[in-house]
Amino acid sequence: MDERQRFEQLATAYFKAVYRSAPTLATDLGIHTYDHLLDDLSQSAIQARIRELKAFRRKFRALDATQLQNGADADYALIVSDIENELWLLADTRDWETDPSYYVSDAFFSIFLLAARDFAPRAERINNLAARLEQVPALLDAARANLKNPPYILTEIGIEETEGAIEFCALLGPEIAAQMKPPRRFTRAVKQALGALREFLKYLQDDLTLTSTGKLGVGAKHYAKILRYDHMLPYTIEEVVMMGERVFAETEREMAAWAKRIDKSKTWREITAQARAEFPARNGLLGAYRREVARLRDFVRERDLVTLPEQDCEVIATPPFERALNSFAAYIAPGPFEQDQRGQFWVTPVDARAPRAQQIEQLEEHCNYLYPVTAAHEAYPGHHVQLARANQVGSRWRKHFSSSIFAEGWALYCEELMNQAGYYQDPRVRLFQLKDRLWRAARVINEIGIHCYGLPMDDAARFLVDKAGLSRSAARAETRRYVAEPGQPMSYLIGELEVERLRKKFRRLPLKKFHDLLLDSGTVPFVLVEKEMEEKVAGSR
Repeated sequence: MDERQRFEQLATAYFKAVYRSAPTLATDLGIHTYDHLLDDLSQSAIQARIRELKAFRRKFRALDATQLQNGADADYALIVSDIENELWLLADTRDWETDPSYYVSDAFFSIFLLAARDFAPRAERINNLAARLEQVPALLDAARANLKNPPYILTEIGIEETEGAIEFCALLGPEIAAQMKPPRRFTRAVKQALGALREFLKYLQDDLTLTSTGKLGVGAKHYAKILRYDHMLPYTIEEVVMMGERVFAETEREMAAWAKRIDKSKTWREITAQARAEFPARNGLLGAYRREVARLRDFVRERDLVTLPEQDCEVIATPPFERALNSFAAYIAPGPFEQDQRGQFWVTPVDARAPRAQQIEQLEEHCNYLYPVTAAHEAYPGHHVQLARANQVGSRWRKHFSSSIFAEGWALYCEELMNQAGYYQDPRVRLFQLKDRLWRAARVINEIGIHCYGLPMDDAARFLVDKAGLSRSAARAETRRYVAEPGQPMSYLIGELEVERLRKKFRRLPLKKFHDLLLDSGTVPFVLVEKEMEEKVAGSR
């Protein structure tokens, strides 16, 4: 057996272990052997997983990676980094002790996947739904046993996520009943899960909040590991902050210049505030997005910017049982191992029962000068094009990875690409696109400030309001996200800068050729993409 065969054999064993330990991930990938299970987050299971990961780390390190070629070397690097990242999460940062939403968000995403994706007969999926719902009480018991002195803000987020899960669960029963007569097991499981969620909510509100005095932020040492293992970036924390500050200053200057072109008597804040009042009719929101997505698809195809995936992106209303956790819009990628490769772009309808002021506030987020940018980010040429194409990469192992710095970096780059290609006809669209870029630069500064430099959340929120033009409620939600998801919010801008760096490096390539080569490696960190691009370009000479 040569080294490549040993690697393939070990990778097969590794991912079988991944599916067993993370059934939610398996379902999301399109592996359905474990659709009846939730992730086991008991202390015994977590410790067993740590031991298993250490054993796999020893076995992978024993391989001679220099003998791996034709993409297997990149797959090897991805798996080794994946092991290090999971060990860091389980053994070092120990999120399972400090983050209540760790036990709610993934569990209900796993339940949502079975309800929303039509990959198997409905009766089979509902039977597995019931099985997963039946395990919710044990999962929440494990949470109570594991949680120790989290930061107060994470307990607060956990309370809101649990409230959302309760609403999700309450809507799930009627949603399934509208499709078919649900079996008694399912109805009983929904009731049990709701009861367990309500008890867990009471525990969070009455007990855990009293001991939620943990330190905010992961600290510079741990954040450096995010850059190294999760994003595989060669930059220091200080260098990443400097990138964010540079782009923030450049974007501020460009926004001021665009504002003068539009109306010399008004600032960019005044222009965008006025423009937010122009939005689609409440009942026409879905139609507006569908027309925009079709127009974007045609534009990208006519300009020959990138090779499009065979299957389209459908614009649909966010399923009712998911609206509690998704109030705006989102892209739902097909699982890489699913036969159906249609993407879904969800747009959450405005609640006609809500107060008029709340309805208007929601519609302002879809204003006429912003939703074209959102559609470019989520659908064409953004997430749908990149993620659907990533599902077609040749390596089976490569399909298991989803680097946020690549996915979000590509999508943010596409917002600017549409400007360069002449898609934004109204200068106010360009102004909103720049406003969003300013906000993404502010994320880098604030997120790292909170986690590495002790920046108070109130100061971070004030910066977003005063400098990036966010509302107070949006700024508060943003800063909470920085605490809950270290390394993810910064990935938008830093990822975009990596795309721009590679575009400059490979500037002799035709634009479409550059984009296609960039997307051919899958959703993996840029250091691996760059190496494979270099090899392909050299091989074509």
